[in-house]
Amino acid sequence: MFRSLLVKRSSPVARIGYSGFHSCSVVLAGHSKWANIRHDKAKNDAKRSKEAYAIATKIEASVRAGGADSNAQLDTLVEKAKKLNVTKKIIENAIKRGLGESSIDGPALTEVQYEFMGPGGVAIIVTANTDNKARTVMLVKTALSRFNANLSPCLYMFAKKGEVIFEPLNNEETLDDILEVAIDIGAEDVEEFKDYENEYPGENLYRMITDSSDLNSVSNSLSKKGYKLKDASTKLIAEPDNEVSFPEDYAKSFNRALSELDNIAEVSDYYTNIKEEDDEE
Repeated sequence: MFRSLLVKRSSPVARIGYSGFHSCSVVLAGHSKWANIRHDKAKNDAKRSKEAYAIATKIEASVRAGGADSNAQLDTLVEKAKKLNVTKKIIENAIKRGLGESSIDGPALTEVQYEFMGPGGVAIIVTANTDNKARTVMLVKTALSRFNANLSPCLYMFAKKGEVIFEPLNNEETLDDILEVAIDIGAEDVEEFKDYENEYPGENLYRMITDSSDLNSVSNSLSKKGYKLKDASTKLIAEPDNEVSFPEDYAKSFNRALSELDNIAEVSDYYTNIKEEDDEE
């Protein structure tokens, strides 16, 4: 069904009777070329600083969508921000902005999104938060020109989904057990999660996919049932029919483009339609 750049599905281990829902196990080999690129970038200190900045923006968006009280997604983001040593002032100001309260925390930022198409049918969506749209689009265009990618509509190739990463209640809980929970709370998909970026080392994790409008309710339901949430956010996930193979002939320029994107402070995330492929394939 839906596939993420950070996980790869194998054959399903359980299915239920209504349309559009299945559970899958995850391939643990970790040999995806794309995953390796993302893993390398995650080691970059500059990117970690950017992630802290991006989380503050996500906190603001979470408060706008679900308020500051009884919001499991917000609780998860605040905990993650603290682990990244984001200051209390930045967190509090993000919450205030989400509530519509005035803040002296610098100029107002606008969320922007850019759509690019590159060689081999590679689609790239870049999201950013900026107080200067002209400057940001110039920086993003320059970075992706290294890959010969140009502004072109491609958002239709992706589905906007909610993603929740969480721990099972205990070591005895199985994927089938969590499948029943997912059905009960209205999630669309559940699978074991392989943490290619090594953000949660050594932990047994699962991943639920929801409609983006259901992210807060599913997050809150999991939290109330006792599950420990590790992350909850919206993602753009390429539709399977629109996925393409890794651009082998352009690997060097592709990596350079992503490296430059990682160095743009305003860029909060980017998504591609590159499918997972093992090196051995």
